[in-house]
Amino acid sequence: MASQSASQDKSQGLVLSDRIVPMRVIVCGVHRTGTLSIRSALRQLGFHDCYHMQTMIGNPSHMPEWVRAFEAKYAGKGTVTRADWDRLLGDCQAVCDVPAAFFGAELAEAYPEAKVVILNREPDKWYESVLNSIYTLTKPHSLGRKLRMMYCFIFDGTLGHMIAYSKSVRANVLKYDHGLEKEKAIAWYKSQYAEFRERIPADRCLEYTIQEGWEPLCDFLEVPVPKIKDAATGEMVESPFPRLNDRVTFQSDAEKKISISTARATNNLLNAIGRLALTGLVGYTGYLAWKTRFGGRA
Repeated sequence: MASQSASQDKSQGLVLSDRIVPMRVIVCGVHRTGTLSIRSALRQLGFHDCYHMQTMIGNPSHMPEWVRAFEAKYAGKGTVTRADWDRLLGDCQAVCDVPAAFFGAELAEAYPEAKVVILNREPDKWYESVLNSIYTLTKPHSLGRKLRMMYCFIFDGTLGHMIAYSKSVRANVLKYDHGLEKEKAIAWYKSQYAEFRERIPADRCLEYTIQEGWEPLCDFLEVPVPKIKDAATGEMVESPFPRLNDRVTFQSDAEKKISISTARATNNLLNAIGRLALTGLVGYTGYLAWKTRFGGRA
């Protein structure tokens, strides 16, 4: 990843960083470990914003930057510096979920001032969660869903970056078929956490699961447990810890995203057909005009 994030003021010899807010929390937890829940929790605790997969999906221009980072880490093509991370993550005080979690150790090294949360989940439960959510989305079983996904990839131009991103993830990071190679999937999962623990000093880290709730997280981050007013008593009580993106919610949200993509693809297709028809009409009108004026001459 070529660094372009720091610009130099030649008159004063100053380097201007793209980092807008300090990086304060790095969550080392891969997909389906409770990342959307902890993102919501961090927001409630005042860490704005927390970069998540949804952040990247909302900003497709980020995807080529992540692809370059994959190639640097896994294929030895170039390097990634703190300045590069600042350009990509400069408006975020925290990160969680993939793709950032694929670089948990690198980010911890780039931002030694940040605290690190290692977000755990039992490997077999993680495997089953991915199998029944992300895997069914990326490897649909029904012919109808496959054709619909293909239609979206062909005609929804906003998915262009996602195709390149997904291809790079498969080539560089997730080199296994999750549905067919359970042992390889779990071995990969365990290796990610082994890397976190080997490369990041333990005194910087909180070993944590979503089920533990507010107390250990707030103690570690040195912030108070959030309170809300109880509607019945009017007293301030502990805010419920967010529990987001379970399997049913994931499938429902995925279907909504596919419906939006399908509508966008259909609109693009109709616009293309309209432009083609207009081009044909203009061409035919020009031909008739030429024939009317010159067609009768020898």
